[in-house]
Amino acid sequence: MTLLSSAWSSESSSGSAPGLPAEPSSGPAPVSGPAVPRAVAAAAARVRTAQVGLADDEAGGAAGAGGLRGFLREALGEVCGPCPALAGGVPVVWSGAHVVDPPFYGDGDIGHAAVCRTVNELAAAGAVPLGLSLSAVVEAGLPLGRVRQVADSVRAAARAAGVLVVDVDARVVRAGEADQIYLHTTGIGRRGTPAAPVPRARAGDRLVISAPLGGFGAHVLSVRARLGHESVISSGCHPLTGLLERARGAVRQGALRAVRTVGRGGLAAALGAYADESGLGLCVRETALPVQYEARVALDALGVEPVHAASAGCVLVVVAAEAADVLLAALRADPCGREAAVVGEVLRPGTGPVVLVPADGRPVALEATAQAPARLA
Repeated sequence: MTLLSSAWSSESSSGSAPGLPAEPSSGPAPVSGPAVPRAVAAAAARVRTAQVGLADDEAGGAAGAGGLRGFLREALGEVCGPCPALAGGVPVVWSGAHVVDPPFYGDGDIGHAAVCRTVNELAAAGAVPLGLSLSAVVEAGLPLGRVRQVADSVRAAARAAGVLVVDVDARVVRAGEADQIYLHTTGIGRRGTPAAPVPRARAGDRLVISAPLGGFGAHVLSVRARLGHESVISSGCHPLTGLLERARGAVRQGALRAVRTVGRGGLAAALGAYADESGLGLCVRETALPVQYEARVALDALGVEPVHAASAGCVLVVVAAEAADVLLAALRADPCGREAAVVGEVLRPGTGPVVLVPADGRPVALEATAQAPARLA
């Protein structure tokens, strides 16, 4: 079994919880008909107005007889179920904590980000994601509608990624002991046995990224700082299982040397981790890095370089030089990879871990932890 582990965080803005039942009608009740609509309206009103309390840790509070755990399970609906069989494959497990500041942001929330992060880590490891467990730590006083919003986001993201939520748990802590809501997920996937070992990367191999850098970081940090840039910058957080399946199917066996998610530490952290793991030098050209103009403006205002900004919907791929064009074509054929780009190459060992070449052509060492903002994944 392959075990992967990481912690992740994100942020968000306030707003009404999507997916909640509509307000009950203020007009007179119908003279005849079943009582179900009235019961549904009452339940909807309870979700809108109630707050999570310490009693919801078990049962008997605002969340209902099943407590917060039962409330979440019911809200997740059809995506709850047993994990599909591995069918002879090798199990791959990834486990991570998700702490996002704020947990509700412009075009998403911590629930959507947690599912995407989990399935993308499994897919990057070469596995087909099958299911995940979900645990929530909720601050007392959080509106129950916010919990429902997170559940709706988890449900939608799991459905999009084709995975099931195999188990659910929830605990309530006193007000001030958490920042609204934290999540923890453990994902399981299936990886087939490779026909041959994947060759190690070598000097001249290309470094490819699948999407523009820094969108997620710019979006969430803008919400945190109340700058308003999130209205024109997408967080870019998507399940990437289809994109990576397309990429692996396009290139010859062994041409794909490695795949790494570009997470909370940004591209710099992903490059640094791979350089340490492989013992090779890596060179990145700053002018080749795709960065959305609006994201660059927001990051400049925040004092964050794009290479250090979280990029939740992006992966770093190390590929043989002769297969780089084929890989680019495959990535760009997917909606999540339309702006994929070759951004650098692998250097021979001993040339330094990671080198960034700015526009002036004078190489500088790229430090992985120099500017990475906290609580972004």
